[in-house]
Amino acid sequence: MTIIESANAAAVRAALGLGEEHREWTEALERSPVGATGAEIPTGQQLSSLLAQLKVPAADQAEIAEAADEATEPGTPWLWLLERTIAALRATMGLDTPMPSRPALPEHGPTGRWLTLLACLTVVPDVRALHATMEVPDEVSWASLGIVGEKVAVRRRTLEAAGTEVEPPFPFDDYVLPAFQGRRYRLDGFDCRASNDFIDVRLPYGTEPFGILADMAWAHEFHYFFRRLPRRYANGVPFGYTGIPCYLGSWINDPAVADFFPRDHEIRRFTSAYQYINNRGAGPADKAGLTPGDRDALEYAFGQSPADRPTALRLTPTTPVQRAVLEHLKAGNHWSLNYSGQAIWDYSPSPRRTT
Repeated sequence: MTIIESANAAAVRAALGLGEEHREWTEALERSPVGATGAEIPTGQQLSSLLAQLKVPAADQAEIAEAADEATEPGTPWLWLLERTIAALRATMGLDTPMPSRPALPEHGPTGRWLTLLACLTVVPDVRALHATMEVPDEVSWASLGIVGEKVAVRRRTLEAAGTEVEPPFPFDDYVLPAFQGRRYRLDGFDCRASNDFIDVRLPYGTEPFGILADMAWAHEFHYFFRRLPRRYANGVPFGYTGIPCYLGSWINDPAVADFFPRDHEIRRFTSAYQYINNRGAGPADKAGLTPGDRDALEYAFGQSPADRPTALRLTPTTPVQRAVLEHLKAGNHWSLNYSGQAIWDYSPSPRRTT
């Protein structure tokens, strides 16, 4: 690995052969002040134990350990990038502040692939300390941080199903990183992120949290959880004048769901409790032939993120939900990623509801 004598964004890009498309990212990191703590990634059995606790598949752990060794070598461009990614995470802890947009660098091997994950591993003690100040239960804390391992598992299943070395999209920026900023939590089986003026709810793979209704009590439960944040997530929202949306962004909000499931199906019972529905349409597909709604449906149903539409259509469905997802796509349609839920107007404290 190249040792850089004078470390700055330009030198790092030159050492790694990064093009102009990486200028904004590296220059944003250059403005992140590095603290004294640095990049203290666990090693050996401690690293294995942490990865297992975060639900990272065993098949990926050796490669991540290899990446950790290279990324922490003194004087390398990887350490420069890692230390500043860690610094940016710590500087935004507890805040609804986006991290500098980061690219995937799979062409640089394990270190390029797992660099952001390594930063997440380093700040686990910082996030746990924040959770402690909020009196977040341990099971909620670890389940929330375990979102990263679940996303790595989605990538692993995609690779194994494809039978070839593809590089599935990895949702660090908008999905995983907020968990390591103390802004996304696994609550009642949902992945909920607090922004400054709304609660973004997502439906992860492998859970079927439809035993409750998406009614006002559902929205308030999440709202009152996020009031624990040291800096209130609804900062700047005028009391009594603006409703704070609590909404689920999911393929299950597509009206086409009614074509596949009866009215009394658990998914339709869940969505029937919404106060409002925002049907925005599927929108344009990406160059792989898939819309965000398609990818959301495929990941929820199959736990995979297929490389393209033809690959997705070759999946073998074994459940009613999987069959519905594929039948809609095979008919030449796309799934919409609509956002629907409740508007919270009552900001006063309320006890946790029981279900």
